[in-house]
Amino acid sequence: MSSDLAGLPASMRALRLTQFGTPTAALVTARVPRPTVGGHSQKERLVGDGLGEPRTTALRDRDSVRVGPVNTPSAHADSFTPQELAAWRGLREVHARVIHQLDIQMQAAHGLTLSQSEVLILLYDAPGQRMRMTELAEAVPLSRSACTRTVDRLVTLGYVTRRAATDDRRGRYAQLTDTGRQVITPARATHREGVRAAFLDRLRATDQVALGDIWARVRAGAFPRSDSTGNTEPHRLPIPARA
Repeated sequence: MSSDLAGLPASMRALRLTQFGTPTAALVTARVPRPTVGGHSQKERLVGDGLGEPRTTALRDRDSVRVGPVNTPSAHADSFTPQELAAWRGLREVHARVIHQLDIQMQAAHGLTLSQSEVLILLYDAPGQRMRMTELAEAVPLSRSACTRTVDRLVTLGYVTRRAATDDRRGRYAQLTDTGRQVITPARATHREGVRAAFLDRLRATDQVALGDIWARVRAGAFPRSDSTGNTEPHRLPIPARA
């Protein structure tokens, strides 16, 4: 068959070789004719079939056309969906803005931070108007060190006093004083009006029910804690009887 192809141009030989079969390594891509050198035209050569210079792949030949990948999978396939981002970023932004606004209102009206106001409200609603420091830290919520600083300030103002627990020498209670009771009514009114104006009044009744269910589900499933016996139970924050 080689003698039959000898008189054919390179491009035709490539076609015939494809029809009649070639060795596995043969590549039948024809190259573009080169310019004349020394008055003689270079012959067309087949790439990799033994008749010209060998090349490993056609894509390495500068005369070949490169085609980019189509529908390449995103490198961020595991990113948040738009719905997830809206839920998460919405929670972060709304929480930060509402807390900041309430804090400014409470300080302007009563000289108390939002955390200090909520500690007083929690103590007022608690049995005996006292709570353990660990319970306060979870209920506000604050870290234990932040809760200690908050109560320290309220003690300095005369609104709260500390008492040792009768059943646990290491335990300490924060207890509301008579002076603290006197500031509760106006502070509670400002707190309630601020929460409603900044948040609750912007929700329908069904929204409030849905959000309550959502917080309970997330709180119960995402924050397990161990009790004094080492048993793990869902972490449920105490809910004040009144706002």
